[in-house]
Amino acid sequence: MTIKPSFLAALAAGAFIATPLAAQDMAAEAPVAPAADAGCELHVWPTHNYLGLNMGLLSGFGVVGVLTDMAVHEGRVASVKDLMADYLGPDVQMAELDKAGLTRTLKLDGYRIVLEEPTPFKEDFKAHPELKARWKAMNAEIKAGRRLTDSKSGCYAELITTHIFYHKAALYGSNLFTGWIYREFGDKPQAKKTATGQVKNPLELFPPKSAENVQVAKDELRDAFSKDFVEYVQKKVMP
Repeated sequence: MTIKPSFLAALAAGAFIATPLAAQDMAAEAPVAPAADAGCELHVWPTHNYLGLNMGLLSGFGVVGVLTDMAVHEGRVASVKDLMADYLGPDVQMAELDKAGLTRTLKLDGYRIVLEEPTPFKEDFKAHPELKARWKAMNAEIKAGRRLTDSKSGCYAELITTHIFYHKAALYGSNLFTGWIYREFGDKPQAKKTATGQVKNPLELFPPKSAENVQVAKDELRDAFSKDFVEYVQKKVMP
């Protein structure tokens, strides 16, 4: 049995946040009373949640093969996560989204971007239960369709980055998966539109194999992230 990388990516990230699997309309609610001169706002959450999976030829032998591969490559995956955190930290994510034309791509011209605290690294939950509790509360608000902030803006939207996931497989090569949740509220307290999903783009140079290749590996990783965002909007938000 061959396990495809798209399934493994969903498996690695899916338990982290429970949301609708496709864009959907929510029931209309009473408008939020707008604050004076609030303007239109797009609230953006980058992420600290870096995931990695390196699968060899054993992955074609079902779940046992997958688990064996994960054990063999555990150290290598850990180093890849560290590199992603270094090369594609929250500030870099925001810079890449800006270069990709964040509000223009989402057709939110004129919206003011409000930067929020990055979504946490899932593996920190055990050592920091307060992070887990905060994320659980945030996830409950997302599932309920409510705004994550106290903003009273009469034209309000949210973009939440849920994970950045490096996946390497002998049969499929290397890819960067990125997951987002996009929600539009307008002047309502509950989301009128929710789009959840992840997309991927190939990697050939990341992680770098020598010191001379560090910059080109950084550039490739960041470019894949930008392409992920544009494709996510095209495939998950706009249809």
